[in-house]
Amino acid sequence: MQAINATLEGRTEKLKNPFDPASLAWYAWIAARLGGWSGYTSRGYKLPGPKIMARGLKKLDAMILGWLLASRSAVAGLP
Repeated sequence: MQAINATLEGRTEKLKNPFDPASLAWYAWIAARLGGWSGYTSRGYKLPGPKIMARGLKKLDAMILGWLLASRSAVAGLP
């Protein structure tokens, strides 16, 4: 999750995940960014809605499944 978070954060402080990595909000921020949320919450930008969150969770689920499959094959010695 740390690696995914690093790819989604921007250069400015406003585009960095402001939450504690041990919190559910930290994971939700990652899912929202994966779903297409811009990361901005001011000047007319809105917080992510249910469609954005669903899209992001779907992508996150696929990433985690891929990581689990890769780690299992590495342990089993498969190519």
